[in-house]
Amino acid sequence: MRTNALEGIRKPARRNAALGLLLVILALSATGCVPAPKSSIPMADIAVTNTHLIVQNETGFVWFGAKLTIDDKYTYEAPIMPNGKSSMPLAGFVDDQGHGYKRDRWSIRHLTIDVTDTLGGKKHFSW
Repeated sequence: MRTNALEGIRKPARRNAALGLLLVILALSATGCVPAPKSSIPMADIAVTNTHLIVQNETGFVWFGAKLTIDDKYTYEAPIMPNGKSSMPLAGFVDDQGHGYKRDRWSIRHLTIDVTDTLGGKKHFSW
């Protein structure tokens, strides 16, 4: 008679343990699948002061022959830009007639950077 009483207690405990384990497995499988980001990870960042453009190269490579263009008009060419921060004077950005960039109250509306990295790969960044 005792065995029947113990069997009655063990069955609900097993069932509860199995349900609990099932819930844990479902929770882990639902949260374990994280979708990949749809946008690319930033590899460069920019900042502007009153007199300089600051570029943060976060690619891990040195950039060669960097061509920076402000508002599709004013360009600046840097032979080398190391990994990390680089600062370029805004007065160094010139248009086709040789006129320097003058920062107004609207500041920079568009910036592109075209570079070649250490491995010879071409990169294009746009803000």
